Amino acid sequence: MEGSAIKGMSLLTLNENDAKKNRPKNSYIGRILVKGYNTQFSHDDVESSVRKLFSSCGEINDVYISVLADNTLDSFGFVYFLGEGAVDKALQLSGSDMGGWTVIAEPHPFPEDADCDPVVAVQGYDTSLSKIDIKKVLTTHFSSCGEVTEIRIHKKIGAAAVCVYGECAEEKVQDLDGSYIGEHKITVRLISAREIYSVHPRRRYRCPFPVNKANMTSEE
Repeated sequence: MEGSAIKGMSLLTLNENDAKKNRPKNSYIGRILVKGYNTQFSHDDVESSVRKLFSSCGEINDVYISVLADNTLDSFGFVYFLGEGAVDKALQLSGSDMGGWTVIAEPHPFPEDADCDPVVAVQGYDTSLSKIDIKKVLTTHFSSCGEVTEIRIHKKIGAAAVCVYGECAEEKVQDLDGSYIGEHKITVRLISAREIYSVHPRRRYRCPFPVNKANMTSEE
């Protein structure tokens, strides 16, 4: 994670990230690549057929098939699942007859380190401490999640941006939401956009709660 990702925060940025708190765990998200359909077919018909075929594998969170400028379909699409084992079940259906075309399902895993580099906003700690002491207590508290690589303190809003690197660190840091540092209960909110996502990236660009770095203020 580049240091510029946590140069500052605003109250708006913190509030925007409330939308991320109820997202499914990374381990429950999977995706496959789907091919085999005639690109001249109707988008709705292909999507409906894909959803029907793979519905028995787990919860389908998104089916994304691009429509090109000439109104034909892209030669492949993506299916995003929620649930353990859903991808394995879906891959077993590769070769299924869809009544006019044969579905080809291929693995399309996320990068192995996609959830290793989160940045979180932390509030609720003892703000009367010096910046040095705040960094010390936050480093100790989040060290169970991985290596704490950077901390920035924002006195005006009583918050700190904490960057951690480690295996499955994104889930681990969010599990500390509601934990205590001494007598102080902290809140932990994800700032960085996850690289493991349950919908296609092009849909994420339309999310009503984007991470708007333009709203971030410098460290104070």
